[in-house]
Amino acid sequence: MNKDDSFALSIGSIDGLITSLMITSNAIISQHSIVLGTALRISLGSAVVGAASFFVAEFGRLRQGEYRIARLLNPAMKKGENKFSVIRRNLIDSFRGGSFALIMGFLGAAIPIVSYSTLHSSGVFSLILSYTALGILALFIGKSSGGHLRNWFFALVLLGILMTIAGYYLRIVS
Repeated sequence: MNKDDSFALSIGSIDGLITSLMITSNAIISQHSIVLGTALRISLGSAVVGAASFFVAEFGRLRQGEYRIARLLNPAMKKGENKFSVIRRNLIDSFRGGSFALIMGFLGAAIPIVSYSTLHSSGVFSLILSYTALGILALFIGKSSGGHLRNWFFALVLLGILMTIAGYYLRIVS
């Protein structure tokens, strides 16, 4: 793992968490039963969609950067002129990041719903656990980006709360 992997790790876990909160918050708040199998399928579905989105965005970002550099170095370059090894490297890097996003997306998505489905307690514990996880992720992002830890913490926890409220009213899983 290298420094560049931190983006895939953070985007995967945050995306998984907030997507899971959006999808299941109505069931959690209303204390409707979510069986473990359903919780794991929702977590996996969220992770797969997040990883696919990451892969496409990352591959596009890498290709765009390579294209701009190539155009700067050789302005006479014709469109479509590129090196297969560069494309292959971009695919490998995108796949690697997508794999990390998939794993972390699954783990992030599992936090609220697996804790709710296995503990059979009120949804408050699962929601607090989710917001705590978002807060911890925010501290890591704030630290690694040189940002204000408090701002990152409040922003990500607020994002989790907003996704919970939106999901409650959308009633995706109830």
